[in-house]
Amino acid sequence: MVSNAGATPAMTAPPLRPLVLIGAGGHAHEVAQIVRDLQACGEPWQLLGVLVEPGHEGASGSPTAAGAEAAGALLGPLLGPPEWLLTHPDVQAVVAIGRPEVRRRITAALAQAQPQRVWPSLVHPTAWRADDARVGPGSVVFPRACLSTGVHVGAHCIVNLACTLSHGVEVLDHAQLGPGCHLAGGVRVGPEADVGAGVVARPGARIGARAVVGAGAVVIGPVPEGRQAFGVPARPRGSSSTVPLA
Repeated sequence: MVSNAGATPAMTAPPLRPLVLIGAGGHAHEVAQIVRDLQACGEPWQLLGVLVEPGHEGASGSPTAAGAEAAGALLGPLLGPPEWLLTHPDVQAVVAIGRPEVRRRITAALAQAQPQRVWPSLVHPTAWRADDARVGPGSVVFPRACLSTGVHVGAHCIVNLACTLSHGVEVLDHAQLGPGCHLAGGVRVGPEADVGAGVVARPGARIGARAVVGAGAVVIGPVPEGRQAFGVPARPRGSSSTVPLA
C-alpha cells in the first residue's frame, strides 16, 4: 500500500478572468499583446474579443469593413458595440483607443448605465513600478515604462512604451503619454491631455487639461488648458481642438 502522507497537494489554476477590449485599431493590437504577455506570466486573463462603436471599427479613418477584418487572431472576434457589456456584467473591459476624449466619452456612458462596473488596469510585466506608485482603473502601462516613488496615474490613462515618470508625477484621468516620454519629478499632466512621443518635461512642469504637446517637445513652463504646444522649448500655439500634432 502506497502512502500519500507528506505529498504536496495539487495546485488548482485560478479561474479565468474574461476580458474584452473596446477598440480595434493599432492601439488595441498593442494592448492585446500586453494581455498575451500577462497571460504568459500567469495572469488568468481570457481575451474574448473586441467591441467597437458603429462606423469606428478599425483604426482612425478606416471604413467599417476594414475594422471587422482587423479583429483577427490577436484581437479575437468582433462581438458588438460597447453596449454589449450591459448584458455581460461579469466581463471586464479596457478601452483600447488612443484618443483621450473618446475614452472619456465611452467610459462615462458605460459608468452611467452600469455604475457597479470595475475597470481593470493592465501593467506589462517588464514595466517597473515603485511600491507606492498607483495605477488607476482602466489604465494601461506599456513595456519598459518606469513609475517611480509617489507616482499617480489616474483612470483610463495610457503610459506608453519606455516612458519614465520620476518621483511624484501625476497623470490625471484619461491623459496619455506617447512612447519615450520622460517626465521629471513633480510634473502634473492634466485630464485628457495628449503628450506626444519623446516629450521631455522639466521638474514641476504643468500640462493642462486637454492640452496637446507635440512629439519631441521640451516642456519647461506651463502648457495652458486646451492649448497645443510644440518645439524646443515648447511654446503654446493654439487650441487643441485643431488636428493634434502628436
